[in-house]
Amino acid sequence: MRIDPHLAATLAAIVDEGTLDAASRRLRITPSAVSQRLKTLEQQLGRILVVRAKPARLTEAGEAVVRLARQVALLEHDALVGVGSTMPTAPVGSASPSP
Repeated sequence: MRIDPHLAATLAAIVDEGTLDAASRRLRITPSAVSQRLKTLEQQLGRILVVRAKPARLTEAGEAVVRLARQVALLEHDALVGVGSTMPTAPVGSASPSP
């Protein structure tokens, strides 16, 4: 089983922003798309990842997924610096530029 980094970044955005609506604005997608990404990730992993409250709170399983999202973002940033990219990287959970 693999965790899709885009889905993990969406979860990080939900927690960082506090609500699905706020995460949708940060990611520049609809609230429905954020909800669908979260649902997909939870179904794939068979675990509830976030307590849907205001603000949204991670479950223990959700904490592990967000930790992964943050590590992937740091690795990507390091790789871009290593290849001399001048393109700024987006924060974890935000919409990233298309290749």
